[in-house]
Amino acid sequence: MKMTVNNLGPIKQAELTLGELTIICGGNNTGKTYATYALYGFLTFWHEHFYINISDDKIQPLLNEGSVDLDIRDYIKDTSNILHD
Repeated sequence: MKMTVNNLGPIKQAELTLGELTIICGGNNTGKTYATYALYGFLTFWHEHFYINISDDKIQPLLNEGSVDLDIRDYIKDTSNILHD
């Protein structure tokens, strides 16, 4: 999963590629905690409030290969139903 942030505390722009284990390191006051809290908040909010139906053609590669690319733009057209549900 990739996460891109802009203007988040001391971070002007960053792109994080997240895996099974992701280590964020850097000097003091460089935005590590901001990035971690932003990611946690985003994932927690989506997990608690939204359900997105992901089709079997996306699930099978995930199960077989261990990863799959999902483009959020594919789900934007269904935003009103996701929010309503």
